[in-house]
Amino acid sequence: MDYLLMFLGGLLAVNLLVVPPVEQSILYLPSNDQYQMEGNFNHEDVFLKTTDGVAIHGWFVKNETSQKVILYFHGNAGNLTYNVDQIKALSAVPLSVFAIDYHGFGQSGGQPTEKNLYLDAQAAYDYLVKQKKYPPEQIIIMGTSLGGAVATHLAAREKVGGVILESTFTSVRDMAQRMSGAYRRPIVWIRSDFNSLDNIALIDAPLLIVHSKEDKSVPCEMAQALYNKAKPPKKLLLLEKGEHSGLLLANQEYLNEVKQMTGK
Repeated sequence: MDYLLMFLGGLLAVNLLVVPPVEQSILYLPSNDQYQMEGNFNHEDVFLKTTDGVAIHGWFVKNETSQKVILYFHGNAGNLTYNVDQIKALSAVPLSVFAIDYHGFGQSGGQPTEKNLYLDAQAAYDYLVKQKKYPPEQIIIMGTSLGGAVATHLAAREKVGGVILESTFTSVRDMAQRMSGAYRRPIVWIRSDFNSLDNIALIDAPLLIVHSKEDKSVPCEMAQALYNKAKPPKKLLLLEKGEHSGLLLANQEYLNEVKQMTGK
């Protein structure tokens, strides 16, 4: 029994020491590289302080013809400059857009964790309400992939005018379980949750869930599960074209749904 306890203790120590950094390296792939942007892209660089004292960077793109604003959360890789085409497409709807880089991404300080990403989202929302003076019902929260989990968490706790989720998973644990196959025990040690399935049931706003049937990163079944758990009004748009990212740029049907939700 003593040997068994020693073995289990050693196994626990290895998991506590090894799994968290491995989890971080898989879940977050930030970059400080700035992609060269082509053409005109008029935007305001914004730096916000989160409640933990870290400065994060964002872009505010004002469209004078729109009273509504998209609060945009990108996925787990790169930074804002990787998403400039998507932001331009949203601005052309026409909508104003506020997009941020999370802790540790792009020009934002700190380190990315689930808690810190939620702090980033709250700081961005507060900026729109308190400094830009947007009424909550004029704020549409949009998130892609991991950003969808961030958007869902925020929308479950704040009043918003609508929510758009693109290529979003049900939870990190569900994704890990799917990836680990038959050997499912490692999910016990996963610290991140990002449980969109629980949060989506708390949202009281119009909801659009978009997913490609060809997504090889996040299974389409997760979009269906999120839709089933959500309150109405809601819509599930399953696309024939596209894979995991760039869906807005490749599908006019998706763009039309965004216009309909935002009254354009």
